[in-house]
Amino acid sequence: MSTINKKRSDLINLALGLLIIVIVNVLSQYVNARIDLTSEKRYTLSESTAEMLTKLNDLVYFKVYLDGEFPQGSGDYKRLRDETKIMLDEFRAVAGDKVQYEFIDPYSNPDVKEQTKFQKQLFAKGLIPQMENFTDDNGSQVMKRLFPWAIASYHGVEVLVPLMGSSTVKPNEVQLNHSVEGLEYEISNAMRKLQMHIKPKIGITIGHGEPDTLELADLVKSLREYYTVEYVSFNGNLNAFRDTMQKSDQLYNKYTAIIIDGPDSTFTPQELFILDQFIMYGGKALFLIDPVSINMDSLTLRGITYGLPRPTGIEELTFRYGARINTTLVEDIYCADLAIPIEGATAQFMPMHWYYSPTLLPTENHPIVKNLDRIKFDFISTVDTVETTAAIQKTILLKASDKSRFQRTPVRISLQIAQMERDQRSFNKPNQSVAILLEGQFESYYKNKFLPDTIKNSKLIGFKDKGRQTKIIVVGDGDVARNPIYQGNPLPLGYDLMNRMNRNQYANKNFLLNCMNYLCDDNGLLNVRSRVVTLRLLDRGKIKDHRLKWQIINTLLPILVIIGFGFLSFYLRKRKYSA
Repeated sequence: MSTINKKRSDLINLALGLLIIVIVNVLSQYVNARIDLTSEKRYTLSESTAEMLTKLNDLVYFKVYLDGEFPQGSGDYKRLRDETKIMLDEFRAVAGDKVQYEFIDPYSNPDVKEQTKFQKQLFAKGLIPQMENFTDDNGSQVMKRLFPWAIASYHGVEVLVPLMGSSTVKPNEVQLNHSVEGLEYEISNAMRKLQMHIKPKIGITIGHGEPDTLELADLVKSLREYYTVEYVSFNGNLNAFRDTMQKSDQLYNKYTAIIIDGPDSTFTPQELFILDQFIMYGGKALFLIDPVSINMDSLTLRGITYGLPRPTGIEELTFRYGARINTTLVEDIYCADLAIPIEGATAQFMPMHWYYSPTLLPTENHPIVKNLDRIKFDFISTVDTVETTAAIQKTILLKASDKSRFQRTPVRISLQIAQMERDQRSFNKPNQSVAILLEGQFESYYKNKFLPDTIKNSKLIGFKDKGRQTKIIVVGDGDVARNPIYQGNPLPLGYDLMNRMNRNQYANKNFLLNCMNYLCDDNGLLNVRSRVVTLRLLDRGKIKDHRLKWQIINTLLPILVIIGFGFLSFYLRKRKYSA
């Protein structure tokens, strides 16, 4: 081949190569080919999220405030920022231009006053900052506020998106991993809230000593993001939870689900009938029941009280449906603290382990409890499954730990228990179930029981002795739904008031939200929330021991490889031309 032809061939090859590159780049703008090579498919959106994104009819805009310069050694926040961007890109890959975002540095303005003003605006919107140590240019340690938050907006409505999940204190890597696991859920959850038009209706019963509105404030506020929530009473009306269709005499439930939380008095036969028929008509129910009465005033003033049975009538219904609520109290080594007064000191208290306040870590794989952090209970009782004539699916959701036990009523309860060193071997009744899910077509509590013909044959009442397919959750504690109150103001549900300096946050709210999501058939949210991202941490001990070796290898090896290639190339060229 002549020199001219060789040059022409080289130019043609170069032109073809450039043309192929241009064509590939143009096609990449229109064809979205993405391959997720991670073992747990962390960058593959769930079916429910993908379906929601395909149905978007307008722009959802995200402003992410986790950007800029991060504290030295805080690679956790950098990774969270990067993972957030990757997740938003995954949303864009499905929704196209209907999902857009920008990252904003709260410190981008060089004027310190303007920085403070902007951060106060973020705080006023509910974006609570994380305080981190930061090394400035002079080597001094200063505190810096970081905002692991985003704001999603749609049609002028804004919703906060927490990027750093709240939990009990953990190593940063683990807390970050939980946050990464929750990114798809938090982002898709915000989008669902923005697009909700008709919300399912939930009723919370009152009239039997249930917690007041202040004690349930945070739970109700969180539920109202997904549901219409009403406080309901029985009012002596047999159809208190039901209504009649206007164009027919057909009865239907007013509420998708009801919550009965910690009643302290007995339900009348009429009220139990109302509850039973609500369930027979397909209504869902979350029963948070305290079967043991505790006089907290006596415990506080005298340091001693007794746990006595507290019959409400609800336990009779749940027994028929497949769950027995026992008049027991669980003690668990893994527990929260209680402020115990110090002898001889005025108004001084010491936090001590209080075995009657177990903090249970879910071990079951059910979507309601999967990946949840510890849940705090107070004076919780055991709940067992029982045989039923109807085919009911029974699932244990929560158990006490392997270092726990229970006592049957009457139980003597003393503050001295918290001050005593307990032998762990005495906690010898482990893994008792305390929360149970029941699913199926339940038989009425009043089946085969005498009922007046005026009730049994009334079209206005529409008595059913076997129900439609439905779900019930039974938990042996009513305090799980109560948020702490500080200086007359409700705190977040699950907030650890005793250890507020450690920013402890139990998973009570997520547990109850999961319960209601599952009961109301919102399984898409549950499936996204329960995703698992495998945590692949480096062994810090080995890093410390072998740091110098790997620094030398990473520094010198590339240089030696390049020198080796140089000598090899020189040798081959010399050999070729000498021949």
